[in-house]
Amino acid sequence: MHELDDIDRRMIDELRRDGRRSIPALAEHLGIARATAYTRFDRLVDEGVIRGFTAIVDPEQCGLHVAALVMVNVAQENWRDAQTDLAEMPSVEWVGLATGPFDILLRVRCRDLAELRDVVLVQLHAVPSVTAAQTVVLLDEPDVSGPGPIATSLEA
Repeated sequence: MHELDDIDRRMIDELRRDGRRSIPALAEHLGIARATAYTRFDRLVDEGVIRGFTAIVDPEQCGLHVAALVMVNVAQENWRDAQTDLAEMPSVEWVGLATGPFDILLRVRCRDLAELRDVVLVQLHAVPSVTAAQTVVLLDEPDVSGPGPIATSLEA
């Protein structure tokens, strides 16, 4: 794998801000030739640095009015299966393995509290390796306009 340089990181930052930006516009913004921009972009995709593009949607506009973090403990010998099973639950938006008092963290989005109750009390506990769970309902999720920049976070 090729080591990322400043231009690669700046290109990644720009694409994270606007994944629909054309390569010619990106080249102009970065001050590099179009051919160089196409070559770098293709390399970043081929090497798996850029894994894809997606639309960022407003959950509220999609009818998902309740968000929660669910902290889960699982039987240690089955954590891989548990991670897979939990990720396949329809309301689970994000799954992360964790250190500390919980093994797996989930971000769940539901239409209402009744659906969240079903996710937590029925669906979650139907996963065989789940031993315990704690749920925190999110009251607000301020728009922070995406993740921080790669270019500046890797300069240190």
